[in-house]
Amino acid sequence: MVSIAKGSMNPGLQSHTLVFFLSGLERLEAVMGEAATQSRLGALSQALVALVSEVLRDEAWAEAVPDLPRGMWANRFGMPERAADAQADKFDAIRAAATELGMALAQEVFGAATARLAGFRVALLPNAPAARELARLCAAPPADLAAERALSEALAADALRTFLQPIVRFPGGETLGYEALTRGPAGSPIERADRLFGAAARCGLTARLETTCALSALRWAECLAASEWLSINISPLSLADSALRKALAHPGIVVELTEHLPLTDAHRILPQLAPLRVRGALLSLDDTGCGYADMQAVQTLRPDFVKLCITIVKSVARDPETVLASLAETIAYLKARGIGVLAEGVETAREAELLATLPIDYAQGWLYGKPRPAAEIFPEKARS
Repeated sequence: MVSIAKGSMNPGLQSHTLVFFLSGLERLEAVMGEAATQSRLGALSQALVALVSEVLRDEAWAEAVPDLPRGMWANRFGMPERAADAQADKFDAIRAAATELGMALAQEVFGAATARLAGFRVALLPNAPAARELARLCAAPPADLAAERALSEALAADALRTFLQPIVRFPGGETLGYEALTRGPAGSPIERADRLFGAAARCGLTARLETTCALSALRWAECLAASEWLSINISPLSLADSALRKALAHPGIVVELTEHLPLTDAHRILPQLAPLRVRGALLSLDDTGCGYADMQAVQTLRPDFVKLCITIVKSVARDPETVLASLAETIAYLKARGIGVLAEGVETAREAELLATLPIDYAQGWLYGKPRPAAEIFPEKARS
């Protein structure tokens, strides 16, 4: 992979390593042949240069790792200094974006079925190991393989569970609707959302999983009062599904656009969003104020409301003066454009008290209700 260095390595910054690799290269060659495989590897290698440049564009420096085995590409990079929470949030955002974009790229180069056969994987390591160590560190652990098998079984059996968490008017606490969340089968390796969506990303099944989650959540929309919302998480990748867009295009549905992908080209999804909004669906932008979401995306997409980055909300009680001042600027920008503001992750009365000094419209978090199975909230629907 060609180096995309933007500056000299700074020993004062913690180094990380972003790795793309094929765990099933031998299987791929057995099916495609050596010549065809080599041609596809060359195409993938060239495309990964642009992908890495996009994903790591905000970092202090990035450089390619030389002398890697065939079927592996890696870049070391250093993050600028940030607070611990912001550093962790940025790390997660880079990993999610690289995984989503990398899997989409592998499917484009190989085809969906062949990409799974090749075992295309993405890893983000919080260190800078030597090239000879990367293959060992990136080997898929048994827990990952078990989660991937459980995901395939759950999708085939329609066994995923919809949970609902209240969205309330702030600061009053009146329930205005729910965010739909998804969990895997109870007791399975994918019961937790991070394991569920992590397995989907590794298998190139994120779009299928998101579509399945959205359609399952929509089954509960009829249980809500006419004035209540049902917020459903969708990534830009899944918006390409015309059938899913049609299903979401109804009053009372909030399309919550997740910011796991860079939204610097937000204008490209405007044609997909327009029919939804014309038919009454609302648009929300997730995690505004940190990660990859920025005011440029807000200005382009003009959502009905945004969800403030949960990392910022959770830090308000630790450093009220600094955090509230920063939030005040962000909220003023949003309000001037007629965009509502939702504080996500409000867990304590103290956090709510501090946030109430700002013109926040809505809130969500454990203070107002934990996610609960939709079947428990609406048992009549569950029995029908």
